[in-house]
Amino acid sequence: MAFVVALAGGGSAGHVVPALALADAILKAEPDTRLRFVGTEGGQEERLVPAAGHALDVVPSLPMLGRSPLGLVRGVIALLRGVASSRQLFRADRPDLVIGVGGYASVPAVLAAATLRLPIALLEPNALPGRANRLLGRLARRVCVQFDDAIPFFPAGRALRLGFPVREIPRSNGGDAGQPLRILVMGGSQGSRAINRALLGDLPRLRAFRITHQTGAHDVDEVRAAYAAAGIDAEIAAFFDDMPTRLAKADVLIARAGASTIAETCMAGIASVLVPLPLADDHQMANARELERAGACRVVPNAEAADNLVSAVLELLADDSRRERMARAAAERAQPDAAALIWTACRELIVVGGHS
Repeated sequence: MAFVVALAGGGSAGHVVPALALADAILKAEPDTRLRFVGTEGGQEERLVPAAGHALDVVPSLPMLGRSPLGLVRGVIALLRGVASSRQLFRADRPDLVIGVGGYASVPAVLAAATLRLPIALLEPNALPGRANRLLGRLARRVCVQFDDAIPFFPAGRALRLGFPVREIPRSNGGDAGQPLRILVMGGSQGSRAINRALLGDLPRLRAFRITHQTGAHDVDEVRAAYAAAGIDAEIAAFFDDMPTRLAKADVLIARAGASTIAETCMAGIASVLVPLPLADDHQMANARELERAGACRVVPNAEAADNLVSAVLELLADDSRRERMARAAAERAQPDAAALIWTACRELIVVGGHS
């Protein structure tokens, strides 16, 4: 069946990569489907979507939460312009379904879809949904969530726990036998200064391990210089495009607790030390605590990272049985068929709407 499906959102790789995984599942199930990606200028979608072979439409959008009064005004103006641009796009090439994949870039396209009475679905990856998705959830016919704790935030019957689409991640086998244990550090697509600084302040204690460190663009030179000064031959880059392969080779992951990170950690079945990014709604801490309750990670609050992160990592590296239990607990939470399940649920909206 030939459908037109718009995937709206982006900003960080944590929003774009799942959207691309969902796109792959859609095309696998419905090869004739025509996909449209709608994002905004300056987001990771500008790099990742074309690299995956898809076209990208860019509409105005700016974050508004936590902004100054002037920033809020600019955000509202950008939102109105984004809605108008999205309406123009959707009128010219009317989609059968609009799926909001998260990030402030999703808001104008979803609002435009609502004004045109198009079927809407949302992805909500966090245990504690953000304000934007809580509001947009009133417009959506279906909300696909990763955590049970998110379901009560949406109108009754609309939210389904189906997981979160991620890249194909091979199961971790750890490092090579007889070789030093491997540590993988990834602070998200933008990097994490708190994680970077916490490790750099205690590098000599990590000398016995093999380290792969994704720093983010802002800190890459400082991190390289610090490892060189400590005499540690680490693999360092601002961003790694082949992260699934690196996850499969790691023994311990150090990361933030974004939704994609949680999903990929479980898919890889890897022990982790998570340092949630402190945000106004603290949704990363909610994600991390859910995983911690399952015995699948160790949580180090951001404010304690400088003092406790390296010690937490060393404790885990020194305890093979705990590390293996943690890895198994993570793997048990994996949802490898999430993208296919989400598409099946979303496709039903097209049938209900009389488009098939």
